[in-house]
This record gives sequence, C-alpha cells and structure tokens, in this order.
Amino acid sequence: MKFGIYVNPQTAASETGRELREGMLRIAKTAEEAGFDQVMAGQHYLSDFTQLQLLPFLARLTGECENMEIATGIILLPFYHPVEIAEQIATIDALHDGPTAFGVGAGYRDAEFEAFGIPKAERVPRLIEGLQLTRRLLTEEGVTHDGEFYSVDEATIPVQPEDSIPIWLAANADRAVERAARLADAWLVNPHATVGEIEEQKSRCYDPVREERGEGSEVPVIREAFVAPTHEEAVSVAREHLEEKYRRYVSWGQDEAMEDTEDLHRPFEELAEDRFVLGTPAEVCAELERYEEELDASHVAVRSHWPGLPYDRACESIELMGEEVLPNL
Repeated sequence: MKFGIYVNPQTAASETGRELREGMLRIAKTAEEAGFDQVMAGQHYLSDFTQLQLLPFLARLTGECENMEIATGIILLPFYHPVEIAEQIATIDALHDGPTAFGVGAGYRDAEFEAFGIPKAERVPRLIEGLQLTRRLLTEEGVTHDGEFYSVDEATIPVQPEDSIPIWLAANADRAVERAARLADAWLVNPHATVGEIEEQKSRCYDPVREERGEGSEVPVIREAFVAPTHEEAVSVAREHLEEKYRRYVSWGQDEAMEDTEDLHRPFEELAEDRFVLGTPAEVCAELERYEEELDASHVAVRSHWPGLPYDRACESIELMGEEVLPNL
C-alpha cells in the first residue's frame, strides 16, 4: 500500500492565491521529505474559498516533488473536451519523471454546471463518453469517434504518454461504483464514506464486476487525517476545520450524490466515526492498517490541511506521520 498527501489547493477566502501557493508547496515538500509516495490534488470552479486550478498547480508540483507520483483527484471530466484533457494529462505526465494517475469524476455542484452551460442531467453520459474517448486518445493514434457529445476524426495527440496512465473513477452511489468497476482501472474512494460503507459497497458493487473483467479489485482511498501527540489534540484541531468543511459540502450538494443522503448531516462525533483518521501515531497506524486488510487499498491519500488551518500545524502532522506512522506500516 502506498501513501499519498492530498494537497487540496484551497484555503480561506481571506488568503491570497500566492499565500495559498506557498502553503501548498510547503505541505507537498514536507510530505516528500517525510517519505510519502504520492501527491494528489482536487478541483472545483467558482469556489467559496481561495482556490488554485488543478492542472497548472500540478504542473508546478512536477518541478517541486520529483520523487513522488502525481495524481488528479479529481478532474471534473464533463467540463472538458476529451482532446483538451488528454493533451493536458499527457503534458503533466511529460513534465514529470515519476508515475501519473488520472483521477476523474462527474461533479455535483449546480453552480459549476450552470456556469459551463451543461445540463446536470448530462453529467453521467458526458462522463462515460468522455472517459472512453480520453482513454483512447491517451493510448491510440488516429482515433475516430462520432458520439452524442464529442467527435474526432483521425485524431492523434502530439505527446503520447510513455507509460500507461491508470484511470481512477470517483464514485459515491452504488450505480456509480459499478460504473467505476466497469469503465476505469480503479474506483477512487471519496473521503466522505465510512470504512464499513466502503467495504459493503466494494463487496457488493465493485468486486464482482472486477472479477468478471479479470481485473484486480484494489482501490485508492482518500481520507481526512490528522496526527498529534494526544488523541484529544488531533480531534480538537481537525474538528475546528472539518465541521465547516463538511457543512460546505452539504451546501454544495455533495450529500445528494451519496447513497445515504443524510449521511453528511450527522453531528461531528458521528461524522468522524469510522470515517476520519484522527489520533496519536499509534492510533492512526492501527486505523490505516485496516485499509489494506479490509479494503485492499492500493493507495491511501491523506488530507491534513483544511481552510483556516495554519500550514505549520498541517506540516507538524505530516512530519509526525512520516516519523512514527509510515515506518510501521
């Protein structure tokens, strides 16, 4: 199992873009020095926070984190033409000497679909067609496609990846998990589901499809995580920022994309249970071991910074994880 740092390029609206840049670069470099294997970042448009766009940010990270894998987590694929995103991902891969993973999803925020002029009802068919065509463009030459949303004729992107780029498809509801098993190289597991929910969906919706395809059923998982010398300190620091973060998810409509639409409305103590990885190094180590044993996780990407949390505090958690958690896993 590999470990990644999720450096979400998002912070409080009171910070500038350059302050955010410096904070995120510091977190990424701290994780690299601490022994993390991968750096992952996500995407939103018209954010309520100060937010940097994903692909330019990852391009900068390729020059900062030379010894880490690079992953998108996630690209909102319905907002891109497959030619555009295939060339962007191939460029990121060419800029970076290490492996690249291409994490994608359908999106869920009404404001984003309205701004791009795309009916939200089209998000799944656009995702499916876009994913299939993007994969072909990344692996084939002279691609011809005439679909519902996209058409190309004998298209070849000018930079072809030297190595295969795995496609990780984010999913929440049962039908979406089955889709990830069928169309992608892995189901990218969101940070909102509990371990129990993931295990149940995996055994019922994911593993049977993967077995039918003759493919492995390992999954990359994103988790909210904070490590501190005491359990109380870890929970206190995380709670102050995660409560607001998850209230914002609900206001954006993330709860509507979940299998249980009431799941994110719980009090913090219930929300954190079996979902957030918070505690001492020993507690966090024991919790992370479950992801390999119970979920067959190929990667765990931890998010240890949230809007409003000082970057110093996030780096302290990452350093402690590197010193006392990763060596014992």
